[in-house]
Amino acid sequence: MAVLVPGAPASAWSTETQRAIALEAARLAPASIAGALRSEAGALAAGAIEPFRERDPARHLKNPGAGGRLDEVILAEAEAAAAALAAARPWSEVARRLGRVSHFVADANFPLNASAADPAERRYFADFARYAESARSRFVLVAYGTDRGLGSRSAAARLIDQALARSRQLYPSIGREYRRIGWASGTGRFDDRSTAFAVAALGYSHAVSDAARLFRWVAEQGGRRPVEIRIAAVGSGATGASD
Repeated sequence: MAVLVPGAPASAWSTETQRAIALEAARLAPASIAGALRSEAGALAAGAIEPFRERDPARHLKNPGAGGRLDEVILAEAEAAAAALAAARPWSEVARRLGRVSHFVADANFPLNASAADPAERRYFADFARYAESARSRFVLVAYGTDRGLGSRSAAARLIDQALARSRQLYPSIGREYRRIGWASGTGRFDDRSTAFAVAALGYSHAVSDAARLFRWVAEQGGRRPVEIRIAAVGSGATGASD
């Protein structure tokens, strides 16, 4: 049976990375909400780090078997954001809720939150998160399918399931990398041609892309039909790509 890793919510993507993912996703949001999210960037960023205060690690994980409720949490947070938008709640509240959506979507795209198959995972969980933060400035952001709407609730759920499945495919490679370096710290040991760098960069781009697609879904469900999608260079740059 899968086990929950104590302290995982605080040890996955860092505070700064979670903020960055939410803000990058907002720049890829449809025009119907993009302006408001720019104006409420502070609330969006605050929402992205709010879940760090939660004490239940099961909300941040989804391991095969009985390990976590992350998939349910993402969908519930997205529906709550859509309901707030439909009820014409203040944009600061909508932005904060979208920040929460982004946080949990980012969790789903952190491979170590999607499986606990490696009994040695505790040896490198926190270190991989620190390594990913140290490497983030060198990631090239790729937007995966952010111009495509999701439509139904089941399609949104499918997006979440696909994120978790992708993370599980990447999961074993992280353990292999730490075994390769003898369980040392990855910072300073993994270069930008390493599998560890590729996994972290891919997880980051998919976190941004999936958050942006759910922002679009929230806009649609909240009654704001998107007109266009913006794919703009942010930080190290963003490029469009299909799934």
